[in-house]
Parts: sequence; C-alpha cells; structure tokens
Amino acid sequence: MRILYVTDQLYLFGGAEKILTQKLNYWADVFEYDVMVVTSSQFGKAPFFKLSNKVKHIDLGIDYPDGSLYHPRNFKRFSQHYKKLKATISDYNPDGVFVLSQRLPNIITPFAAGKIPAFYELHTSWRGFKNNYDAQPAIYRIKTRILDAITRFAENRYSKIVYLNPTELSLFNRKNGIVIPNFYDDSLPQPVETRKKSVVTLGRLSYEKRYDRLLDAWKLLDEKIEGWELFIFGDGVEREKLERQQNATVWRNPVHLPGATSEPAKKLAESSIYALSSQVETFPMALLEALSNGLPIVSFDCESGPRHIITAGEDGILVPSEDVKALSDALLELMQNDEERARMSQRAKQNVKRFNAAAIMARWDELLKNTIAAK
Repeated sequence: MRILYVTDQLYLFGGAEKILTQKLNYWADVFEYDVMVVTSSQFGKAPFFKLSNKVKHIDLGIDYPDGSLYHPRNFKRFSQHYKKLKATISDYNPDGVFVLSQRLPNIITPFAAGKIPAFYELHTSWRGFKNNYDAQPAIYRIKTRILDAITRFAENRYSKIVYLNPTELSLFNRKNGIVIPNFYDDSLPQPVETRKKSVVTLGRLSYEKRYDRLLDAWKLLDEKIEGWELFIFGDGVEREKLERQQNATVWRNPVHLPGATSEPAKKLAESSIYALSSQVETFPMALLEALSNGLPIVSFDCESGPRHIITAGEDGILVPSEDVKALSDALLELMQNDEERARMSQRAKQNVKRFNAAAIMARWDELLKNTIAAK
C-alpha cells in the first residue's frame, strides 16, 4: 500500500505537525506501507518532529511569503504549486492521498489526485472560522464567502472529510464527513515522574490560546498559594504581549515563558496540573499527552475539544468558557488538595487509553481500504 500526505510545512512546533508526524511514522513503521509527505513551504528547514527514516519527504519549494495567501503576487505560485503537486502524485501513484492543510493544498489536491481516493483532515474549529469572519470588515467578508464557496466545491471531490470530534462534524455539516479523533503516542517510554509544584501548558503563543487569561487567573490566586510556578511552553506572535503582562506583576509564584520544548513528556512528568485557557479548540494533542503522563487538567469548556477528551470530575475540571475566576478557583482547588490530584492522576492514565495509537490508526486503515474496495 502506498500513502501520500499533503501539507504546508512540518518545521513549526504545534499539535497538527506533531500528530501528522506520528501518523506518517505509524503508517511506515507499523503498517509497513510506502509513505511520502509533500510540503510546499518548508523554506529549507528540517521538520520539528522526527520523521521515520522510512518516510519520504519532498518539498515543492513554493515557499509562500507571510501575509495573505490569496494576494495577487501569489497567483503565479498557485499554478506552479498545482503542476508540481500533480506531477508528484502521478509519479508516486499512491493508493490514497491525505491532506492536512487549511491553505491552498486543501483546494487543489483533490483535482491533482484525479481518480485516486483523497481524504481531507480538518483540524480547525468551526467557531474559529466564525469568529474570524465576524471580525472582518465587510469587504473582506465578501472575499471570505467567495473562498468558502470555492472550498466547498473542492471538498465535494474528497472521498471523505475527517473531523476530530462530533461537534465539528455537526457544525460544518458536510455530507461526506466522518469523525476520527487524534491519538497519543503510547509507544514512547514514559519519563520518571518527578512532580513539582508547577502548573504547565503547551502550545503556540497565539491569540486563540488566550494565555493572557491564564495569567489573569494566576494573578487571582497568587496571594493564596506559596511555592508554585506556572510554565507556558511555546512560541508565537503573542510572546511580546505576554511578556509585558508577565513583567507588569511582581509574582509570589513565578510565571515562566521558556519557549517551545522538544521534551514535552519530560516537562509534563515534572508538573502537577495542566491548564488550558483556549477560546476555541478542536482536539488538542497536548491534553492527550497530559493525561497519558498522569496530569489532571483544568480547562475552559470550549464549544468543542476539551469536553471530548476530559472526563469531568474524574481526570480534570471543566469550567465555563472564558470565566477567568472559575479557572482560577479550579486551579486553586487542585493545588490545595494533594489527594484529589493523585486520584485524578490515576484516572487520567486509564481514561486516555481509549485514544491509543493502535485503535485510532486501525480506523484510518479501515477508511482507506473500504474506500479502495468501493471504487
């Protein structure tokens, strides 16, 4: 069996890049399929997460500049992108083509694939799309509606569109949609737990993660605790803003912004609680990793995402979305209760097993084989 994946890049640190790398490696190392991943804007950089030696990686070298993808300066690149992608697919002749991208590849790939079954993974939340649309000036909304119509036309060419949870499937409401969640890599050895009095979170420093609200919540409890620390691992466009907020307070219990880490499991094993303050999510990989490392989670109850992973009261606490005081109170509750943290830690390790790699990848393999058989 031959698998070809299409995406924008693999050099950034993020959940989408991580789960894609894990899937590629699983297809190649466990199923022993021939696997190729095709990127378009790698800019000569190495993948952030390690690819198996069995996975072939080709970059098309389109290297779209920062800014609007649909700026007129990129029109010539669109044609080059399509021709190179079509030629690569034709030369490799895979049994199935998979796409993980919310940029141009999701539009052009089903046409470049021709009669080869194509599958589109959508890791973006419907609410995130809606919020961005509502915030746009009227003239940009017209452009967005045109692009949405083009995207819908392309999506009808896919054999299946794969969403990460039932809420997103319902909100996007596509006739060819199904649900397959993310998984965690249970093949990796778990680091030795050296629990410190620390709260941790992992992710890009972007607006939708709302780490500013996590800092607000930390400020509310700072005078009520002693000897704790908050670690926000990640990089992104919000760093300067968060650093200003960090430096504006003299903390009793320090806040750290150490950047992205290549050892997330180790950082999780050193911590006692995981916090998630996002405004929107779909199926955050970091929550699976936190549970697998025995961390109870305190999270905003987004419209989708955390509620599909956390079993409230067993392995974590869900609080009303964007309620900073509720987030602060829930963190404080766990900080002050060693027994409750220990109980939730044990449940976390058990509950997360429903998202093990073998079970989830078997669903992907079944999807591919059933689609081929139905041709």
